[in-house]
Amino acid sequence: MDLTTWTVAELVSIREKLLAWRLQREAPTWGNKFLNWNGIAGAFALLTGLMDMFFGGPAATNLLLVLLGTLACFTWYKGDKQRKKNISFLGKIDQELTRRGHQF
Repeated sequence: MDLTTWTVAELVSIREKLLAWRLQREAPTWGNKFLNWNGIAGAFALLTGLMDMFFGGPAATNLLLVLLGTLACFTWYKGDKQRKKNISFLGKIDQELTRRGHQF
């Protein structure tokens, strides 16, 4: 994405939205902590299901644990990946604004 073609108003608007998102995401709320615990619980469910399948044979409950654990881990992975992309994009916007001499 080429930020040099964007106007200063567009860059400032996107920067403000990303900063608001970042502050909301980093706030110590239950929802933000839930995403991290969701990933940990998903990994635990995945490993528990795999170990139960290994020692006790495949069963519907073990398969359900593996599927739900995989889904929880994938959800955590995508959320964390999007957070990192947004923070990186915010840094690029800040660099472009400082290159243009904008004070914020």
